[in-house]
Amino acid sequence: IAHQKQQQWTPERFESWARKFGKSTEQFVIQLMQTKKHPEQSYRACMGILSLGKKFTDKRLEAACYRALATGVTRVNQVKAILEKGLDSQPLPEKQLDLLSEIDHQNIRGNHYYH
Repeated sequence: IAHQKQQQWTPERFESWARKFGKSTEQFVIQLMQTKKHPEQSYRACMGILSLGKKFTDKRLEAACYRALATGVTRVNQVKAILEKGLDSQPLPEKQLDLLSEIDHQNIRGNHYYH
């Protein structure tokens, strides 16, 4: 029976399941499938992401996938850690500003000097 269910798995089906959680979850699942040469190799990882929706709420999974996409997270266990640590409800870290990039002075060489 499990084998029959597995035969029903397709990339489109996983995208459809993920879409029910939200756009970010769908995009994360698509990204998972694109990392493998054959999408079938990512099905277990996709199931792992979708099963997190059972343990946590749909809204939290969507927020965790949004954070994962924004921060370059690519693994299921990293998304799970985001949820377990409650990072899905925290604001995203702002990009660090290069405070020295605005300084214009004759004694400062700048990054072009080193390349």
